[in-house]
Amino acid sequence: MINAVVEKAKGFLMAPTKTFQETRTESLGDAFRYYVVLLIIFTILYAIVSVAVGMVMYTDSLNQLAATGMFGSSLAELLENFSGFIVALEIFFVYLLFLVLLIGVFLDALFYHVFVILFGGEKGFVQTIKTMMYAATPWFLLGWIPYISIIGAIWALILFILGIKENQEMTLGRALLSVLVPLVLILILFILGAVVIGALVGGIMEMIPLVS
Repeated sequence: MINAVVEKAKGFLMAPTKTFQETRTESLGDAFRYYVVLLIIFTILYAIVSVAVGMVMYTDSLNQLAATGMFGSSLAELLENFSGFIVALEIFFVYLLFLVLLIGVFLDALFYHVFVILFGGEKGFVQTIKTMMYAATPWFLLGWIPYISIIGAIWALILFILGIKENQEMTLGRALLSVLVPLVLILILFILGAVVIGALVGGIMEMIPLVS
């Protein structure tokens, strides 16, 4: 099974159009099993990196605290006892990410499929979710590496567009719109949310002098 996953991953990375065409008739179960194998590998590697980076940052913070004086040194020595908690917390969040990616892929695909239909895709939801699962390949292979992860994310986005084009038998322009329009809508949502939060915080700050 692992050999099949490796060969398929190489296909999506090196010859995505051909590989999407070859996997078009595969079942959702085949795509999901491929997705889960890569997700497990990604989760293990991401957990190792997260714990290592978290502990380095925590240790560095303790060293800086210890350098501030006698009180800081005593406090840093006390906080060293929480190193196990930091490791456990990192692992908890990584596991939470695993569950979100495991279940969330179905919800994400449903959201994108609305726009696939809007722009003329007629091959069904199964093709959209299979495309999303296969397009995640570069993200799972590179997403656990700090800074390099952005390359994996962009690569996955490009693969998703190409996959929608092939599996939904759409033009490249329509496939591009099917993917970018929902991304723009999500970006607008975040911007509006930031504006609302900023206005709320600004209002609270304006009230503080009046209260005092």
